[in-house]
Amino acid sequence: MKIKKCGLAILTLLPIVFFLAGCGSKKKAANPAVKPNQSQVVTTTMYSKKMHLDWNYDVYLPAGYDPSGSKKYPVLYMLHGVNGNHRNLLERFNSQQILDGLVHRKNKKMIVVFVDGFNSFYVNQKDGLPMEDAIVHDMVPTINKLYKTKTDPDHTAIGGISMGGYGAARFVLKYPNLFGKAVLISPSVWYNLPNTNPIKMSMHAFTDGKKSWSDKVYQSLFPTNYLGDQSAKSKFFVETTSSDTTVPVKDVNRFVKKLQSNNISVKYVKDSGDNHNWTYWAKAAPNAYNWALDEMN
Repeated sequence: MKIKKCGLAILTLLPIVFFLAGCGSKKKAANPAVKPNQSQVVTTTMYSKKMHLDWNYDVYLPAGYDPSGSKKYPVLYMLHGVNGNHRNLLERFNSQQILDGLVHRKNKKMIVVFVDGFNSFYVNQKDGLPMEDAIVHDMVPTINKLYKTKTDPDHTAIGGISMGGYGAARFVLKYPNLFGKAVLISPSVWYNLPNTNPIKMSMHAFTDGKKSWSDKVYQSLFPTNYLGDQSAKSKFFVETTSSDTTVPVKDVNRFVKKLQSNNISVKYVKDSGDNHNWTYWAKAAPNAYNWALDEMN
């Protein structure tokens, strides 16, 4: 009888042991070892103290990444556009495949973090999400703690498409000791946005508490307001198309000229025949990633 009870106890414990083993392997998935010839995209969550919520993000780890090794990598944070999420630049076009190709051909590597910015324009919203603070004080320190990143500005870049390009421009100019490089694709750097514009009518990132979009708030947060002595150390990659009907190329031209007049290095690429859409961004993304790889390696 004692032997039977012991056997029953062992059988009863086996599922628990396997369950705990499974939990252990799942917990390590946030920072896995990558096979020498294979990259990996990790979808995971962190808790944001600034926003008081669980925050989704993705991390591209290049082939050969070893969480227990001594090698550290430059890091690029990528920000999506309006009505997007952290998966956009992985699903609308294959960022992992693009990065894999560049890494293989150039023998240069970097970590890429895909951030979920909701419709925040990546600013601290009045009575809303403090997205700017969350990225600076929650996201970046967490990434530097969990992954093998180089943390100096020369090896830390931030970029994005449309709304994300606007956000990236602000971060580089406002926090030059944190981000040294900006990668902007079709950046939403409007100088005068008509009141009838659908984005202006539907977004609340620049509310003053009365109007959903306050021009005064928008202008007070415009990226070039943060130009200073440290800005000259920054480097920008900007790509847009002269056919863009969402963010007129004249606005992007004006923005780039303002940077250049403040002695900021800008690689400016102007395409034609495309618009403010995923078809164009799929073509522009490889150029942006290629520039970031070269600048940080």
